Amino acid sequence: MRHQNRVKKMNRSKSHRRAMLMNLANALFDHESIKTTGPKAMELRKVADRLITLAKRKDLHSMRLVFAFLRNKQVVRKLFSDIGDRYGAINGGYTRVVKIGLRKGDGAPMAIIELTQRKEAEKEKVKEKEVKKARATKEKKEPKEKKEKKEKKEKAEKAPAKKKVAKDAPEEAKPKRTRKPKAEEKAEEKVEEKTEE
Repeated sequence: MRHQNRVKKMNRSKSHRRAMLMNLANALFDHESIKTTGPKAMELRKVADRLITLAKRKDLHSMRLVFAFLRNKQVVRKLFSDIGDRYGAINGGYTRVVKIGLRKGDGAPMAIIELTQRKEAEKEKVKEKEVKKARATKEKKEPKEKKEKKEKKEKAEKAPAKKKVAKDAPEEAKPKRTRKPKAEEKAEEKVEEKTEE
């Protein structure tokens, strides 16, 4: 008899429901936090907790049972080598469901399901590495910019200084205009055209 063995059908057949939960569980163990609808998150929590309990046992039989459900070698490897070790001292409460309101399009209740013990230390290390890289690139750029400024100053010093002419100076001191007026240029062009003919 299957007493007290009810599941939410979510308007899906058994095979469809199993495939959906498999995909959600793979995503959860891979990313350690996913956003989905509330009913799916509640059903996924039951499945994920069972799989983590199997991963804590660390024997071949439990590994085969988990692989039979997940069908993803990398996720199974991560589950047994990393996630199972995190929950070694805890019995239950491996996942958390946080309701985040209604979806904009159809008003479905949304939720975030995540592992309770996530790798915060690794995330901090990655951030520290990024900060160090950013600092290193800034330090490399600064000396180049200083060199460029020095070169510009040297070029300016080597180049002959231009004579500055005051506005009130006599016309003889001001530089003469070398370009001819447009009227004279047009007249010369006409003369050249006639001579070519």
